[in-house]
Amino acid sequence: MRPPCEVVQTDFLPAVRSRLAVLLRERGLSQVEIADRMNITQAAVSKYLRQEVQDTPLTRRAAALASRLAEAIMTGGHSAEALVHMVCKECMVARIRSDICALHRERLPVLDDLDCQVCTHLLGGTEPGLQDRSRVLDDLSSALRLLEGDTGFAALVPQVRANLVACGASAQSVADVAGVPGRITVVGGRARALVGPQFGASRHTAGLLLWAKSVWPPSRACLCISGRPEVVRCAEDAGVDVVRLPRPAVEVGEIVGHMSDRTWSSGDDERPRGLHVPGGVGVEPVLYIFGTTATGLARLAVQIASAVRSAGGQD
Repeated sequence: MRPPCEVVQTDFLPAVRSRLAVLLRERGLSQVEIADRMNITQAAVSKYLRQEVQDTPLTRRAAALASRLAEAIMTGGHSAEALVHMVCKECMVARIRSDICALHRERLPVLDDLDCQVCTHLLGGTEPGLQDRSRVLDDLSSALRLLEGDTGFAALVPQVRANLVACGASAQSVADVAGVPGRITVVGGRARALVGPQFGASRHTAGLLLWAKSVWPPSRACLCISGRPEVVRCAEDAGVDVVRLPRPAVEVGEIVGHMSDRTWSSGDDERPRGLHVPGGVGVEPVLYIFGTTATGLARLAVQIASAVRSAGGQD
């Protein structure tokens, strides 16, 4: 098993780093400064400055990338993420029937005989599993921007903090569900997701979403907010079909068990569904709202927050 990552590691990245180190030295940076800008050790910089790089199509591509990186580093204003994006984009382009692909086929002739299309499918947007995960993260990121940008949503965040999770159609386990690590909290009176969405970041809300998906197939997202009476009333007024559990519950299995003899009134339409878990001793009331997209749930939450505020329920 010899994936193209081997070519990236042994040929492409060393060529990029070697040329970049030389370019930065030519611009007057010391080895210590180069190491700091490239986020590597000074010993590695010394090695790259001494390294001879052969002239091949791949090293020429690496040199062109290094020139762009050197310019970005010297002009400033480029984040570490932006620099990584430049490197990864160039790597992916070179893997789709280009220089890295050619060198990989040269070193592993059997791939040429089989007309290997792995990178083309994976990186070209035709792999269903990757498309699904990318769409989920885009949906969650858009939803979080809506919630963080609304001044009223913080009033719906429970003491246990809110969470928003989403998944694709093929999701089968919590590892296939993306959520907010550490949940959504309140900072300075505004809702904040302190870390971007990640797959496998939630077990509780993700478990409830998987259950909801099994009984209501269109379900692809779940938002956990306060279950105060005024919030539930405003959610129902906004069109959420809410089922109320008879008693407090904490664990997913316990919550789902209470739903064994209950169901949402509507059929297979895309009307949002809600599950209200009442409060008790040491248990805060929580409302779980299920929908077809995370962005749709975020818009709904903004609407509910506005209604709660108008009704004087924010206090």
